[in-house]
Amino acid sequence: MRLPSFLLAATLALSACADAAPTGHVTPDRARVFALPDGQFEVAPPQGAVRSAFWCGAADYARRALGAGWGQDIYVARGLGEGVAVNRKSTVHFTLTPVASERGDSWLKRTNAYRVGDRLSVQQADHQCTTAFTRF
Repeated sequence: MRLPSFLLAATLALSACADAAPTGHVTPDRARVFALPDGQFEVAPPQGAVRSAFWCGAADYARRALGAGWGQDIYVARGLGEGVAVNRKSTVHFTLTPVASERGDSWLKRTNAYRVGDRLSVQQADHQCTTAFTRF
């Protein structure tokens, strides 16, 4: 390989690395989770994943990265929307800090609605996972 060709290939490889999205925390289900500056975290499941994958990713991140216990509540801080930390159309922001509910506290839990203030415990959110292997 001639030197100019090698330099061009190396430059292209380095520029591709520089433009790559940050990896964040990657769950066993391949969801990517990104810490946000305000204590929230953004969950971006793989393209085509079922809607419960958002809760699953939040549970994995809360448990593994934040050290949350099984009984700790996870709250929706921002519903389904465009990513902030990653270029994705469908992400959800979660937090471990209590958030006022948009619709009041209800005994009815809709796990796939993702309204601000919706909450599940880490254990309940982990039950949304679809993998067959032991997670923790």
